[in-house]
Amino acid sequence: MSFEWIDRARKTIGFRLTLWYAGAFILSNLVLFALAYALLASSLRQYDLSGIRAKLHELGARYEGAGLEGLKKDLATEESALQRKPFFIRIGGPHNTTVFMRIPDEWADFDLSPLEHAAVGDPEEVLQLPAKGDESRLEILSMRLPNGGLLQVGKSTEERDSFLERFRSIVAGVMIPVVLLGVSGGAILAYRALGPIRQLIRTVRVIESGTMEARVPTFLTGDELDELGQLFNRMLDRIAALIQGMRGALDSVAHDLRTPMTRLRGIAEVALRSDIGPDSCRETLADCVEEADQLLTMLNTLMDISEAETGALKLKLEAMNIARLMEGAVNLYQEVAEEKGVTVSIIAPKELWLTADRNRMRQVLANLLDNAIKYTPSGGRIELSAHQQQDTVVLQVKDTGIGLTPDELPKVWDRLYRGEASRSERGLGLGLSLVKAVVHAHRGHVEVSSAPGVGSVFTLVLPIPPASPR
Repeated sequence: MSFEWIDRARKTIGFRLTLWYAGAFILSNLVLFALAYALLASSLRQYDLSGIRAKLHELGARYEGAGLEGLKKDLATEESALQRKPFFIRIGGPHNTTVFMRIPDEWADFDLSPLEHAAVGDPEEVLQLPAKGDESRLEILSMRLPNGGLLQVGKSTEERDSFLERFRSIVAGVMIPVVLLGVSGGAILAYRALGPIRQLIRTVRVIESGTMEARVPTFLTGDELDELGQLFNRMLDRIAALIQGMRGALDSVAHDLRTPMTRLRGIAEVALRSDIGPDSCRETLADCVEEADQLLTMLNTLMDISEAETGALKLKLEAMNIARLMEGAVNLYQEVAEEKGVTVSIIAPKELWLTADRNRMRQVLANLLDNAIKYTPSGGRIELSAHQQQDTVVLQVKDTGIGLTPDELPKVWDRLYRGEASRSERGLGLGLSLVKAVVHAHRGHVEVSSAPGVGSVFTLVLPIPPASPR
């Protein structure tokens, strides 16, 4: 049970990030130390061989000038001055028998007998004789003398090996703080890197407890985690707006359903309390059906608006001719317009195309045209126009109706909103809300401009996809 926290920590992302960082940090330092050791060992070996080679050529030149006896005297003088013998020196005769040999006393444990039997080919070849008691070696370079003899100069690797051993000990000591630094650095990095994730988790837990106003703190650093926090906050704002809209819609529906439901109940109660004949019963039932149809229309429209606003509305996109679409909407309301004495006209190119849902766009134009006819007095005019503006299609419905006040303009797109002048007309107050929702579902936007007594202009701006026919 006491090790459960270790198991939980081992499964966390922070633990894995710490291990990855520490492993990468320690491994990179090991590689650097190994590379430094290899370069140092190679440099020291080349330095020793350069010294041996220089001494070899020096002694060869002395041998040629003064002979063997002169070389011995020079070496004796040099040893007395230096108080040490830094090099192994051997001179072999024509048959490689040892004529002269000098070796420092501390190198006496080298077995030198193989030198008289070794075949020397390449002068640059390094002969290596191992020591008897340790891992040191005697590295020897050779030179042929004019008389056929052999001059050999060498040096022990003991000093070099001792230096490299101290280097390895230092590296081993340094690796302890390197490991501690890697683990602590990995833990700090993981803790700081996962800070936004922890804040996100805390925010979700607060929201889960019922506090929808909680948001993830962001610092505008521009990194991916900060962007994730901003996207999460925007998603929460969108959800909060949808919930608020749903609450408002439910409140409005509850308020607006009360009147038709009361009227429906009143019709039924009057019919039940009265002694009426079959014809009156049919008329009463027809009134009930009409009220029920109005309720169903309201509910279906609210469902369409909600689906469009939440992105769940299914659109059957197809290429359509805007002029023909307008003609269909005008033909549908032509008789109503003529009865009211309102003139309806269309101004649009014959070959202006748009990719959209035909039924939904027909519904949009029908709602705008119905509103225009409803609120335009006799003798007025309604104009439907369309034109292309860069990569968009602009549709406008302009009327000479009663217009809207400045206070009403921002509210006309709200669900179930009906202005003071429109309450005398039959309607649900959902037509413009549906227009806005459908246009937004097509990635477009809507605008309205109006003045009381002058009329209104409703503008729809819809994008043209690159594949749309022109």
